Amino acid sequence: MSDLPENNPPLGLVLAGGRARRLGGGDKGFVRVGGRAILARVVEALAPACAAVVLNANDDPERFAAYALPVVPDGVPDRPGPLAGVLAGLDWAAVHRPDLDRIVTAPADCPFLPADLVEKLAAAASAPIACAASGGRRHPVVALWPVRLRAPLRRALVVEGERKVEAVMARFGVATAEWPVDPVDPFFNVNTPDDLATANRLAAEIDGARRTSGPGAEREDGVMEKRLDLRGLKCPLPALKTRKALATLATGDRLIVVCTDPMAAIDVPNTVRESGDTLEISERAADDLVFHIRKR
Repeated sequence: MSDLPENNPPLGLVLAGGRARRLGGGDKGFVRVGGRAILARVVEALAPACAAVVLNANDDPERFAAYALPVVPDGVPDRPGPLAGVLAGLDWAAVHRPDLDRIVTAPADCPFLPADLVEKLAAAASAPIACAASGGRRHPVVALWPVRLRAPLRRALVVEGERKVEAVMARFGVATAEWPVDPVDPFFNVNTPDDLATANRLAAEIDGARRTSGPGAEREDGVMEKRLDLRGLKCPLPALKTRKALATLATGDRLIVVCTDPMAAIDVPNTVRESGDTLEISERAADDLVFHIRKR
């Protein structure tokens, strides 16, 4: 059994290059489910159990600027698919985070990733690669990869022309971690308008179950999540109220701050930085600025 993620956290890599061809074009990760970009939901699922999160995508990285995360393009030409993204993540970890020996990958079109994703993959890692599965079906792009595979993976991809993730996993050895599909398949992905309609219905049920009339709600993973609605307030009030709310949280709890003042895009992240806490996600939803903060 591998080390648990709190003792040996991986790098989180979101494979964010998928195109929403059947959903009007653009990046799949920017498609909104329950009023939030799927990419934001994926980052939120990975961030608590990862040492850092990076995005893999080609073309202009500025389109991801709101996420304040490194954007890593493929390091091989001709866009050969998700294996190029995995290799880019392994290379980035080796250069920028040599203290990390694994990366966990997930696509930017899965809005319901489980909170225990990294923990269960790490526990199942009896082979070099650990892959997620649900309903008896493996999801090869949701997996835990050792950084030491970067050289053999490069050879398979560049020299031998291998493009299939499952074939690479079979070659190097893969273990499987299984999740139930009830009440929702955590690896449900959005490809079509029908998928999007289903995802929005599920999101309404899941997100609604987490809301309470009180100041905070305990999620299924045991983390306290507090929502701070500061819409209509002008700076410096959003930053001051964010600082006050953070002081009431325990380590590991999350604070979701919603603002409308454009200056909050500067003031709130500065406040989080000064407090030593972690800004996991910064995104725009319609006229709102939304910040997801984890107490350290």
